[in-house]
Amino acid sequence: MAEEKKAYEEWMELYTCDDLYWKVPTRYMDRSRGGGQEKKMEKFDRLYPECVDDIFEGLPTYYCVLCVSKNDSREAIEKAYERKKNCSVYPEEVIERAYEMLSDKEKRSAYDEIIRVFHKILLAFTAVEKREIMEDHDDWLEREKKRAAMEYIMENRGAWLYLFSRGAPTFYKLLGVNRAKLKNGEEVKCKKKNVDPGLAEEICRILNNPQLRFEYDFMLDELSRFFDENPFANELLQGLRGREASHRRKKAFLKDKDAAYLMVLKYHDYLEKYEMIKNKHQDWKEYTGDKNKTFYDVLNLGVASIPPDKREAETVIRNAYKDKKRTEEVNFAYSVLKNSRLREDYDWLLRHEKWVSVMYELDIEEADEMQINEVMEIADAVVMDVKTGGKGLSITFLTKK
Repeated sequence: MAEEKKAYEEWMELYTCDDLYWKVPTRYMDRSRGGGQEKKMEKFDRLYPECVDDIFEGLPTYYCVLCVSKNDSREAIEKAYERKKNCSVYPEEVIERAYEMLSDKEKRSAYDEIIRVFHKILLAFTAVEKREIMEDHDDWLEREKKRAAMEYIMENRGAWLYLFSRGAPTFYKLLGVNRAKLKNGEEVKCKKKNVDPGLAEEICRILNNPQLRFEYDFMLDELSRFFDENPFANELLQGLRGREASHRRKKAFLKDKDAAYLMVLKYHDYLEKYEMIKNKHQDWKEYTGDKNKTFYDVLNLGVASIPPDKREAETVIRNAYKDKKRTEEVNFAYSVLKNSRLREDYDWLLRHEKWVSVMYELDIEEADEMQINEVMEIADAVVMDVKTGGKGLSITFLTKK
């Protein structure tokens, strides 16, 4: 399985699932033969009215809402609840009820009985009534899948969203390809003359990967429909991730600016991460850059002396700290370096800040092709150095220890 497809499916498994505990019986049974099932449901309706309303309105079972099974532990349900709070089409109150009912043993048992009785009562529904509730149920599942898919794209394809949100030409338009005429599995080739070879290669790499092409087409279809149907789409786009994603769409954005378009495709994630780290840790400013001492300098540590293992790294950093005078600066350096997550962000900034900061300050709509290509050449060299096991060309000034 391709790496991209595997990552996508692993994500979707966390946020979407089949409703294994919900079914509509095909056979019909007269209400008089229900064996008192409606009276049992009336009892539950007094105790848990919202739960009964949810299931009769076609909402998936709470197991499906949270994507858990009847055998899952309370801890697994808590994790699922935290995930779904941030990514779901189900109303917030439904997610809260799902967690409340499934995280408590007695309430979970009562809810299982609600499901069982509901299935019995469905036997007395007419064919039309059954079809209506099935359609409502299936609609919820389909909408949830689309929501999860779009969230995955928002998390992992920021460059695509940024370009679309600004009104840049689609990949197909840039290549001169009619998407509607492409056959399933047909290889995409650039049909336009004078397109930057690097840009054409990058776009073809994306569109000729079945999983990436599926994601890109899905994004185009969903967001195009979103803009067509919603007069306030530009304002609502503020919810999309990505640098300046809330700006109004401009049809001419990056038109005939192949170098700028390529730069966004290749380095948007770096720019987004840079912005996030800089905004979150403004107090790091004095400890990055060629002319500034680093947190490693403060503790008399060399970057290369930090082991990759987290526990071993903490030991090295702690030993360096305990021999230092407890000044405010020393304490600050230690608080950053001892935390593996903070240290990871800090190291990333040391490796990449020089070139990313230059790229970040570029006005890509005004910069000429030569300026953009010069920055990309530096970026390509640094990124390649890091990928091949180097420390990044932009932190050579740290190797003096």
